Amino acid sequence: MACAYARLFDAYGDELYRTCRAFLRDHDSAQAALRDTFIVAGAHIHRLGDAGRLREWLLAVARADCEHHRPHEAAAHPAPADPCTDPCADPPPGLRLRVLSGALGPGLDGHRAHVAERADAFDEDGFPVPPSRRARGRMGALLPRLAVAACAVLLLVLAVYVYTRAEPGRVPTWMGVPPMASR
Repeated sequence: MACAYARLFDAYGDELYRTCRAFLRDHDSAQAALRDTFIVAGAHIHRLGDAGRLREWLLAVARADCEHHRPHEAAAHPAPADPCTDPCADPPPGLRLRVLSGALGPGLDGHRAHVAERADAFDEDGFPVPPSRRARGRMGALLPRLAVAACAVLLLVLAVYVYTRAEPGRVPTWMGVPPMASR
Protein backbone atom coordinates (compact mmCIF):
# COMPACT_ATOMS: atom_id res chain seq x y z
CA MET A 1 0.00 0.00 0.00
CA ALA A 2 2.82 2.41 0.85
CA CYS A 3 4.35 1.84 -2.57
CA ALA A 4 1.04 2.64 -4.30
CA TYR A 5 0.66 5.88 -2.33
CA ALA A 6 4.26 6.84 -3.12
CA ARG A 7 3.72 6.24 -6.84
CA LEU A 8 0.50 8.26 -6.80
CA PHE A 9 2.25 11.09 -5.01
CA ASP A 10 5.19 11.04 -7.43
CA ALA A 11 2.84 11.15 -10.42
CA TYR A 12 0.18 13.57 -9.15
CA GLY A 13 1.26 15.04 -5.81
CA ASP A 14 2.60 18.39 -7.05
CA GLU A 15 -0.46 19.06 -9.21
CA LEU A 16 -2.84 18.04 -6.43
CA TYR A 17 -0.98 20.27 -3.95
CA ARG A 18 -1.21 23.25 -6.34
CA THR A 19 -4.94 22.59 -6.77
CA CYS A 20 -5.46 22.51 -3.00
CA ARG A 21 -3.25 25.56 -2.50
CA ALA A 22 -5.12 27.56 -5.15
CA PHE A 23 -8.46 26.59 -3.62
CA LEU A 24 -7.54 27.15 0.03
CA ARG A 25 -4.83 29.84 -0.34
CA ASP A 26 -3.02 28.49 2.70
CA HIS A 27 -0.10 26.07 2.85
CA ASP A 28 -1.15 24.25 6.04
CA SER A 29 -4.75 23.77 4.89
CA ALA A 30 -3.56 22.68 1.44
CA GLN A 31 -1.22 20.12 3.00
CA ALA A 32 -4.02 18.75 5.21
CA ALA A 33 -6.40 18.58 2.24
CA LEU A 34 -3.75 16.79 0.17
CA ARG A 35 -3.17 14.25 2.95
CA ASP A 36 -6.92 13.65 3.20
CA THR A 37 -7.15 13.38 -0.60
CA PHE A 38 -4.76 10.43 -0.45
CA ILE A 39 -6.75 8.87 2.39
CA VAL A 40 -10.02 9.19 0.43
CA ALA A 41 -8.32 7.87 -2.73
CA GLY A 42 -7.06 4.82 -0.90
CA ALA A 43 -10.45 4.11 0.68
CA HIS A 44 -12.58 4.71 -2.41
CA ILE A 45 -10.42 3.89 -5.44
CA HIS A 46 -12.71 0.92 -6.13
CA ARG A 47 -15.46 3.39 -7.11
CA LEU A 48 -13.51 4.61 -10.15
CA GLY A 49 -14.73 2.54 -13.07
CA ASP A 50 -12.37 3.92 -15.72
CA ALA A 51 -8.69 3.80 -14.76
CA GLY A 52 -7.96 6.16 -17.65
CA ARG A 53 -9.67 8.91 -15.67
CA LEU A 54 -7.47 8.53 -12.56
CA ARG A 55 -5.95 12.04 -12.81
CA GLU A 56 -9.36 13.63 -13.29
CA TRP A 57 -10.77 11.59 -10.39
CA LEU A 58 -7.91 12.52 -8.05
CA LEU A 59 -8.41 16.21 -8.87
CA ALA A 60 -12.14 15.85 -8.14
CA VAL A 61 -11.34 14.14 -4.83
CA ALA A 62 -8.92 16.97 -3.97
CA ARG A 63 -11.47 19.69 -4.79
CA ALA A 64 -14.17 17.94 -2.76
CA ASP A 65 -11.80 17.54 0.16
CA CYS A 66 -10.76 21.18 -0.05
CA GLU A 67 -14.38 22.11 0.66
CA HIS A 68 -14.08 20.23 3.96
CA HIS A 69 -10.97 22.22 4.85
CA ARG A 70 -12.31 25.62 3.85
CA PRO A 71 -13.64 27.63 6.78
CA HIS A 72 -17.41 28.14 6.59
CA GLU A 73 -17.02 31.93 6.39
CA ALA A 74 -14.67 31.57 3.43
CA ALA A 75 -17.13 29.33 1.62
CA ALA A 76 -19.85 31.95 1.97
CA HIS A 77 -17.57 34.88 1.11
CA PRO A 78 -14.50 33.84 -0.88
CA ALA A 79 -11.50 35.91 0.09
CA PRO A 80 -9.74 37.93 -2.58
CA ALA A 81 -6.41 36.61 -3.71
CA ASP A 82 -3.63 37.53 -1.35
CA PRO A 83 -0.88 39.12 -3.41
CA CYS A 84 1.73 37.72 -0.98
CA THR A 85 0.55 34.16 -1.54
CA ASP A 86 1.35 32.39 -4.79
CA PRO A 87 -0.87 29.31 -5.16
CA CYS A 88 1.31 28.20 -8.07
CA ALA A 89 4.43 28.14 -5.93
CA ASP A 90 6.41 24.94 -5.84
CA PRO A 91 5.41 22.52 -3.10
CA PRO A 92 7.53 22.94 0.02
CA PRO A 93 10.36 20.54 0.74
CA GLY A 94 9.33 17.52 2.77
CA LEU A 95 5.70 17.66 1.61
CA ARG A 96 5.82 14.12 0.23
CA LEU A 97 7.03 12.71 3.54
CA ARG A 98 4.47 14.66 5.61
CA VAL A 99 1.53 13.72 3.36
CA LEU A 100 2.46 10.05 3.06
CA SER A 101 3.16 9.81 6.81
CA GLY A 102 -0.27 11.26 7.50
CA ALA A 103 -1.94 8.91 5.05
CA LEU A 104 -0.07 5.79 6.21
CA GLY A 105 1.57 6.44 9.55
CA PRO A 106 0.75 4.60 12.76
CA GLY A 107 -1.59 6.10 15.32
CA LEU A 108 -3.83 7.87 12.80
CA ASP A 109 -6.36 5.12 12.18
CA GLY A 110 -9.19 7.14 13.74
CA HIS A 111 -8.50 10.16 11.54
CA ARG A 112 -8.21 8.01 8.42
CA ALA A 113 -11.52 6.27 9.21
CA HIS A 114 -13.24 9.63 9.77
CA VAL A 115 -11.92 11.09 6.50
CA ALA A 116 -12.85 7.98 4.50
CA GLU A 117 -16.34 7.93 6.05
CA ARG A 118 -17.12 11.61 5.43
CA ALA A 119 -16.35 11.09 1.73
CA ASP A 120 -19.54 9.12 1.29
CA ALA A 121 -21.21 10.63 -1.78
CA PHE A 122 -20.15 9.58 -5.26
CA ASP A 123 -21.88 9.97 -8.62
CA GLU A 124 -22.63 7.18 -11.09
CA ASP A 125 -19.09 7.45 -12.56
CA GLY A 126 -17.50 7.04 -9.13
CA PHE A 127 -16.53 10.70 -8.81
CA PRO A 128 -17.00 12.41 -5.45
CA VAL A 129 -19.91 14.76 -5.00
CA PRO A 130 -18.59 17.88 -3.24
CA PRO A 131 -20.36 18.95 -0.05
CA SER A 132 -21.74 22.07 -1.75
CA ARG A 133 -23.47 19.96 -4.43
CA ARG A 134 -24.75 17.45 -1.88
CA ALA A 135 -26.61 20.16 0.05
CA ARG A 136 -28.32 21.37 -3.12
CA GLY A 137 -29.19 17.79 -4.06
CA ARG A 138 -30.84 17.10 -0.70
CA MET A 139 -32.83 20.32 -0.92
CA GLY A 140 -33.91 19.47 -4.47
CA ALA A 141 -35.18 16.08 -3.28
CA LEU A 142 -36.99 17.70 -0.38
CA LEU A 143 -38.81 20.40 -2.37
CA PRO A 144 -41.51 18.14 -3.93
CA ARG A 145 -42.38 16.76 -0.50
CA LEU A 146 -42.61 20.26 0.93
CA ALA A 147 -44.89 21.32 -1.93
CA VAL A 148 -47.25 18.38 -1.31
CA ALA A 149 -47.32 19.13 2.42
CA ALA A 150 -48.05 22.82 1.77
CA CYS A 151 -50.91 21.91 -0.58
CA ALA A 152 -52.38 19.54 2.00
CA VAL A 153 -52.26 22.25 4.66
CA LEU A 154 -53.89 24.77 2.30
CA LEU A 155 -56.69 22.31 1.47
CA LEU A 156 -57.31 21.68 5.16
CA VAL A 157 -57.44 25.42 5.88
CA LEU A 158 -59.85 25.89 2.95
CA ALA A 159 -62.11 23.08 4.20
CA VAL A 160 -62.21 24.56 7.71
CA TYR A 161 -62.97 27.99 6.27
CA VAL A 162 -65.84 26.70 4.12
CA TYR A 163 -67.23 24.66 7.01
CA THR A 164 -67.19 27.61 9.41
CA ARG A 165 -68.84 29.90 6.83
CA ALA A 166 -71.80 27.56 6.39
CA GLU A 167 -75.13 28.43 8.03
CA PRO A 168 -75.36 27.18 11.61
CA GLY A 169 -76.76 23.68 11.81
CA ARG A 170 -76.30 23.11 8.10
CA VAL A 171 -73.38 21.26 6.56
CA PRO A 172 -72.78 22.00 2.90
CA THR A 173 -74.02 19.09 0.82
CA TRP A 174 -71.01 19.16 -1.44
CA MET A 175 -68.95 17.88 1.51
CA GLY A 176 -70.85 14.59 1.24
CA VAL A 177 -72.37 14.75 4.71
CA PRO A 178 -76.18 14.81 4.99
CA PRO A 179 -77.66 17.75 6.90
CA MET A 180 -78.22 17.16 10.59
CA ALA A 181 -81.77 17.12 11.93
CA SER A 182 -82.42 20.01 14.25
CA ARG A 183 -83.58 19.24 17.78
